[in-house]
This record gives sequence, C-alpha cells and structure tokens, in this order.
Amino acid sequence: MTEVNLDDVHRQLNALNLIAEKMRIVTVSAMDDDMLESCTKVEGESFYNSYMNVIYCKGERYVLGYRCEETVIDHAIIRKGDKYYDPTLQAAGDFKEYQYAILTEFTVFDMMTHAKSNKDFPPDVDYLRTKASKFKNVIKPAAKQ
Repeated sequence: MTEVNLDDVHRQLNALNLIAEKMRIVTVSAMDDDMLESCTKVEGESFYNSYMNVIYCKGERYVLGYRCEETVIDHAIIRKGDKYYDPTLQAAGDFKEYQYAILTEFTVFDMMTHAKSNKDFPPDVDYLRTKASKFKNVIKPAAKQ
C-alpha cells in the first residue's frame, strides 16, 4: 500500500475548507479481474466511471472524496459491500492499494438526483461545495464577510 502521512493529509483537507476530522479514511483495494473487466473505466474519468459503475450495479455506492497522496486529489470511487474500489486507477495498470478520504457516499437514487440538479453531470467535489449547507458535516461554512 502507498504510505502517506495522515497528518499532512488532514492539514491539506482542512486547507480546502473541509472538516478532515469528520472524514473517514478507508483503504481502496484491487477488484478481481472479472469484476474489473465488466466495469466502465475510461482513462482519467473517475467521476464518470464511478457514476456509470453504480448505475450498472458494479458498485452499490458512488463515493466522493480525495485520494491520499503527497498532494490530495479529488476523485470518485465505488463501494461494494464493505470494500472500496477504483476501476479507473486499477485499469491504468500497476495498481497499489491506497488511502482515500471520504466526503460522502451516494446510493444510485441519490447520485442520480444530484446529477439531475448538476446538469446531468456526476456529482463531484465542486458540486458538493455549491450544496455546502447539505454537507456541513464535512464542509466548513463559508466565512461571513
């Protein structure tokens, strides 16, 4: 697994106006080859891929958050059962388990509802910021001027 300093990750998330202490950190695992083969996995399109994979029942939840790397990266993955998967990165090859900071998870119904109000685009981190009042458990309120 790729090792990261979780204190650095928390500092970066807090700097992004997020409440890092309330975000769960999970391990993203490799899925078996048959499951990966059946997944949507357009290169570099984690939000689209995760969205489509939940629609087509390859995952049970659409998960938004950040890949925990030297610099955190907004990214979408899927959850199936109690496991988290990233078909986008795994399909790119040389996949290693990694840590992921969860902002939120959507069921297929919630994901599609949010996509509808996001001009039919899969919800992403920027979209969540426009709905910050609904996600105040992980997004800090904007400072009053």
